[in-house]
Amino acid sequence: PIGGQPASGYPPQYQPPFPAQQPAYPGQQFQQQKRLDPDQMPSPIQVMADDQANRGGVFVTNDKGLVPPLVTTDFTVDDKGNASPRYIRSSMYAVPVTADLLKQTAMPFCLVIAPMAEPVGPEPEPPLLDFAMLTGSATMGPVRCSRCKAYMCPNMKFIDAGRHFKCAFCKATTEVPMEYTQYVNSMQQYGRVPAEMALGAYEIVATKEYCRNNTLPNPPAIVFVIDVSYNAVKSGLVHTVCENIMDIIESMPRDEQTGKSWTRVGFITYSSTVHFYNIKGSLAQPVMMSVGDVGDMFVPLLEGFLVRAEDSGAVLQQLVQQLPAMFQDNKDTETILLPAVQAGLEALRAADTA
Repeated sequence: PIGGQPASGYPPQYQPPFPAQQPAYPGQQFQQQKRLDPDQMPSPIQVMADDQANRGGVFVTNDKGLVPPLVTTDFTVDDKGNASPRYIRSSMYAVPVTADLLKQTAMPFCLVIAPMAEPVGPEPEPPLLDFAMLTGSATMGPVRCSRCKAYMCPNMKFIDAGRHFKCAFCKATTEVPMEYTQYVNSMQQYGRVPAEMALGAYEIVATKEYCRNNTLPNPPAIVFVIDVSYNAVKSGLVHTVCENIMDIIESMPRDEQTGKSWTRVGFITYSSTVHFYNIKGSLAQPVMMSVGDVGDMFVPLLEGFLVRAEDSGAVLQQLVQQLPAMFQDNKDTETILLPAVQAGLEALRAADTA
């Protein structure tokens, strides 16, 4: 040390800006951080291959202690009371008992839900249940827990000779409607189990209580909004769209009992102006109406704009065949999509289908 200064090396009455760092354990300052050994890391490719080899058969959903196969594995699901992992899959299947412990794991806890997933191979689609038809009561809807609103499932426990059931989620007790009790008893007399008590996934026909204003919705409607500007015509886009529209209309959902589609369709074309089409089935050919004032957009017709394909099949066919020729000489390069979309939405609202 320099004469007149302490051994610390700082002048008298001077404190270092930061306190001296002490090693957490002896020799820490000399020990370098260990690097991960790539040879010790599991190979994702090998993990997926092993899972395919070991889990590629049938996955029974009520087997306890088994996690679903990986999403990359080809497997078949046997629904025995829990939903297929194609419909719902968790990020972890060993869930910590407390929130603090979950936080310490630094792992996300979430569910991936895909209710529209397609079944694979021999897997059946979830059955569609109409409780009004099954019970014979027009006002009967799905049976749910009175507290947490959980739907009937195989884990609900019936008590009091079937007059109440205990929720598997919140443990609340809910009274069972008499009509539903009679329906379940009649099924059990024939040795059958209702689908909602045997499967983890099923669909329900919604009653008016699940609809806006307690009113069942009108049949849906689709408005085709087609760009007929110069670039769209010359590129062949209009021709391609018109070639495929009828196939799209034919593939629309149909009523299982009548085989008919109740979906209505309408057509709008646009470039620098917006065109609407009357395609009512009683017409000899489609009628076009144009709106040039796009700043104050409105729908010039309501009757005949949205029609069922089965009622106006011939007129629809004429329209899609004539559209490419109608605009083949169109020189407008400007497109105004927003007013066309606004007009389509206004037409859907006017038909009470928006």
